[in-house]
Amino acid sequence: MRYKGYFGGVTALTKEQFKRVNGFSNTYWGWGGEDDDLRIRVELQGMKIVRPPPEVARYTMVFHKRDSGNKVNND
Repeated sequence: MRYKGYFGGVTALTKEQFKRVNGFSNTYWGWGGEDDDLRIRVELQGMKIVRPPPEVARYTMVFHKRDSGNKVNND
């Protein structure tokens, strides 16, 4: 993982789970921070984050610069 607690790229939630965490925040615009915010709200709801093994799920992250105004993840 890119950093501890990485959550983003490809994420799946049921409709009920998405409502439970109150969807995506409107605080973030552009790149950076929105996936970390969603992960925190998933964890606060006591939901378990499951990651398939690398043999099943292989993805390449698109590296990007953080847009100004979005907080830096210090994990």
